[in-house]
Amino acid sequence: MTKLSGKTAVVTGAAQGIGKAIALRLAKEGANVAVVDRNEEKIIQTANEIKELDKDCKGYVLDLKHTEAIAPLYETIAKDFGRIDIAVHAAGVALTKDFMEITGSDWDFVMDVNAKALFFCVQQAAKQMMATGGGRIINFASIAGKQPTKPDLSVYGASKAAVLSITKTAAANFAASKISINAICPGVVHTAMWDQIDSDRARIYNQPIGKAIENITGLIPLGRLAELDEISGLVAYLSSPEAEYITGQSINICGGMIMS
Repeated sequence: MTKLSGKTAVVTGAAQGIGKAIALRLAKEGANVAVVDRNEEKIIQTANEIKELDKDCKGYVLDLKHTEAIAPLYETIAKDFGRIDIAVHAAGVALTKDFMEITGSDWDFVMDVNAKALFFCVQQAAKQMMATGGGRIINFASIAGKQPTKPDLSVYGASKAAVLSITKTAAANFAASKISINAICPGVVHTAMWDQIDSDRARIYNQPIGKAIENITGLIPLGRLAELDEISGLVAYLSSPEAEYITGQSINICGGMIMS
């Protein structure tokens, strides 16, 4: 029996990248998984790959900026699977744009998904877990929420700082209900999001494609980017019985880019 056998996990942003890697890892650890994303074609693909692991899985299509739909989503998942034991909120967006050029709509685009939607996902996950005796919530922040970013990622950094605050407040509020809530703060993982940042910086700074990733790799003491299985492995640990006494923490996984 694997560590998460009999558990039900929800993973947002599971169509690709970090979210997909997490959904597959939790399934390999024994969990049944509800996967959520706005990309219908890719979320169906993720669900099919999990079913091939002989675990129950269902895909749910939702653009999380429509926050009024989050409560019905979690209610439906709890009804479909019987309960929610683990909720991983990995959905996120980035915007590469100079600080002085940010508009109100730019701010809303990033904050609506990274902070506002995450808040209501935490709220609804906790509501379902309180009804069944507890659970684990894992929110995706970033080291950008802890230290200054380049000016072109200012709103992204602000949104991830909000995630850290939401996580700590929720962890304190729901501890008595046996719900552990933590945040993961990755450094750089080579995903579609970082490909977009690299492409944007090539345009903004008139530099070659690949230069932005090369530059940031040079700042990492371990000298490389994170691997998807390293991120998903940390999620699996925080979801496991061994992590029962960990809550309210923001855990860096960044190759030493920041050390605190």
